[in-house]
Amino acid sequence: MDDIPNNHQINSSDSEDEQAYNLEDEDTMYDEQADEKNAEWVKKQHPGATDAVLACPLCFTQVCFVCQQHTKYSGQYRAASVEHCRICDDQLYTFNKRGLMVPLASEKDIPNQNVYRLVLCRKCNTKIGVLDSDGFYHLFHVLTNS
Repeated sequence: MDDIPNNHQINSSDSEDEQAYNLEDEDTMYDEQADEKNAEWVKKQHPGATDAVLACPLCFTQVCFVCQQHTKYSGQYRAASVEHCRICDDQLYTFNKRGLMVPLASEKDIPNQNVYRLVLCRKCNTKIGVLDSDGFYHLFHVLTNS
């Protein structure tokens, strides 16, 4: 009977182990200044005002830090640069009168209109927008964090 520990002895050692484990996790896994450091880095890398920070809707990779929201369409943004994206030069589009994307075989198909190239998330290949012939990105399949 003496070899069997009582409940008080079991609970006492368990709670000490839990406290040591919790203190150890807090010290190594949490940085109180992480958000401030990240915000400062973004400001240095991407100066200028922005309406939102944009991310891929599938993998949540941030794709744009400086953009303007479209005045007419609330879910669309225009940007001069993007990150973590790739341009599909072989997938060309134009927009019809109803605002729908129409695929083109080549730029010669419609010489008097803007030609748009598909923009994909580099990480997961999700379609997130288009690049116009003036070099501006129009992003409309994105998540926002404003």
